[in-house]
Amino acid sequence: MDSLHKHVNQLFAKYKGSKQIQELKREILSNLEAKVADLTAGGMSYSDAVDVARRSITSIDDLIDDQSKVYVNQMTAELVQRGLLYFLIAWIVTMPFRIFGSGIMLNGLLLLGSIVLGIVYVVLRLKKQDMHLGRTVAFDVQAAFRRRKLAWIIWAIFIIVMVLYNTAMLFGSNIWFQTQVKIAGPYHFAMLGTQYALPFVSILVPMLFHIVPGLMMKYEAGEDDGNEA
Repeated sequence: MDSLHKHVNQLFAKYKGSKQIQELKREILSNLEAKVADLTAGGMSYSDAVDVARRSITSIDDLIDDQSKVYVNQMTAELVQRGLLYFLIAWIVTMPFRIFGSGIMLNGLLLLGSIVLGIVYVVLRLKKQDMHLGRTVAFDVQAAFRRRKLAWIIWAIFIIVMVLYNTAMLFGSNIWFQTQVKIAGPYHFAMLGTQYALPFVSILVPMLFHIVPGLMMKYEAGEDDGNEA
């Protein structure tokens, strides 16, 4: 059944492998295999039976349910935990930037964000018994993957704009009048480096968007789980 496997894989090529997708994929493959078996039992050659089975299903778009049930408590707890880790790392990394005003503000905001996320995480852990009730909420996993891609694109555009903006503000006159760029010592060099480096801390946003679809798939409720939304 290699040709059937290949055909089914092509049908699902644009869909991510959530539990719902995997279950539908196995069901369609099983139906196609059964169809081929019925046709060959009726006297049709195997290759012709495979061609008939493949032509019987050319698209699965109408069969896909965009909504998947996800164990929202468990997913939220891990999302907050990951966010806390990212914020703490960013807070530590930006400590050297505290010699500048903007660096002090950003480092302070990261610390504040870490404290808030830490409190939220502790509250979620204290309510651990509720997390085993299996409460599910419907999410569009495929849309989450699209939003993840969009978040990275927007972040890349933001970084490009910020690099161009900083360059124009810091070296615009030198570039315009074609004069030599001069860096007056280590402090000036550190200040310039900070101006360019600080916008990259915003990578926290697309990183959080990046992990959401994976967490949805990790905590997706299967059809046999028997939990109600």
